[in-house]
Amino acid sequence: MLLKIVTPERVVVEAEVDAFYGKTLDGMIGIKPRHIPLVTPLDIGVMSYSINGQKYPLAVMGGMLSTDGKSVTVLSDAAELTGEIDAIRAKQAKERAEAELRKLDDKHTNAVAQKALTRALTRLKLVSAK
Repeated sequence: MLLKIVTPERVVVEAEVDAFYGKTLDGMIGIKPRHIPLVTPLDIGVMSYSINGQKYPLAVMGGMLSTDGKSVTVLSDAAELTGEIDAIRAKQAKERAEAELRKLDDKHTNAVAQKALTRALTRLKLVSAK
């Protein structure tokens, strides 16, 4: 089945795959050929796809997933393959977000900092899985 992962800047992945595994707002999902048609929001997290039994992980920063059983399309503001993540920058972003969370009491600003922390932790999780 065709997998296409697209951000506003580029097509991150366009390949024939055996399966796609993603993190929805309700939990993990696996999609294989002939899956029932589906549109669902994605959470921030490490996701993967497989080709000939080999898994390829990537960080997806939320978005939408749709499938018709023949193809899977992921639209996201940001998605990065393992080799594209700068571990040092991700660690610095994590530290900034944690510092921001410690000093905030405004719920809106706290939610923004929490999302930044989640994105940084997702990148670090992907890099550490190498």
